[in-house]
Amino acid sequence: MVTLDANKVREQLQRLKDLPNLKEVVALRKRLSRELDILTKKTEELIEVTVFPKITRAEKISRSLKKQFNYLRQIRNNFPDISWLELRREFSRRRKGLDSKIPDAVWQNPSP
Repeated sequence: MVTLDANKVREQLQRLKDLPNLKEVVALRKRLSRELDILTKKTEELIEVTVFPKITRAEKISRSLKKQFNYLRQIRNNFPDISWLELRREFSRRRKGLDSKIPDAVWQNPSP
């Protein structure tokens, strides 16, 4: 398939205006006008680019702390007798690979 530039298509449409209105010429004009529409839509889509704002270091830390708090809150719902301090200590021990009082099944899936 031959790729056409929008300017080339416009030139061809101008040349076709000089020709008599035969069935083939009219069909070619319609086809070229559709291709011109498609080419202009493609260029418009390329121009409209959304720019995502960069995530700052503080936002990144905030997101990870929110996830960690939600995870620990779900575990605490299963063990209400454990204080937050003890729960955070157990979580720290778990991350280091040491044994903890809370079973592994709860760490894997904290939802009740």
